[in-house]
Amino acid sequence: MVDHLTELREQAGLALCAKRYNDIILIYKTYLKTYTDIPPTDRQILYTAYNKLILDYNFKSYWKLTSIELNKTIDLNYLEMIENEIDYLCNDIVQLINNYFLASTLNKDLDIVITLRQRADFLFFNSSIARPATKQIMLQSALRSYTEGVERSRLTLPINEPERVLIQLRKCACDVQLSNGKCTSSTYSELIDVIKEMKSSILSPDDPLLIQIESYRLELEKILC
Repeated sequence: MVDHLTELREQAGLALCAKRYNDIILIYKTYLKTYTDIPPTDRQILYTAYNKLILDYNFKSYWKLTSIELNKTIDLNYLEMIENEIDYLCNDIVQLINNYFLASTLNKDLDIVITLRQRADFLFFNSSIARPATKQIMLQSALRSYTEGVERSRLTLPINEPERVLIQLRKCACDVQLSNGKCTSSTYSELIDVIKEMKSSILSPDDPLLIQIESYRLELEKILC
């Protein structure tokens, strides 16, 4: 398996260098069908490929088109084609995460939290182009994954681990979306508790993580309901 993993890394690295993200996905999916898992460090390349295709390619096109007036059927059909591509890619990577990565024996504590956050991120992305009823279902699924990741991070990761802060902020963002763009008192209180815990454990008030989460608190304060 080591030889096959080395070959996988060489192929994926070459495709990444050439920015051929569809090729990266195909390389990893073909490998997973035979070997059923890849180390967490290698998964990051796969996540990068999906993020590039979803955010840098399809979402940029989607936002550009939705910023102008579309009336013709051909225009709306083209927009729908982009939506379908986003939906396919998000569902595809979520399925890979569910089938191969979440229960992987290669996972350490940090890897589990990252995997839960990545799954929630792709569900969150997909909710952006979903119809209202489906949007709520996707956001609720994302929130469950973020929440599990937050709870695990509190039990297994040090207070100064960046991933612990990141998944907490993503959970707050998901809460806000589910509340129609408003920050509820419970979401705000949860973040305040996290900040208090960090301040009691981190000596320097200039710590980048503390500054990051405090900055986000100020943004939430503006939409507090």
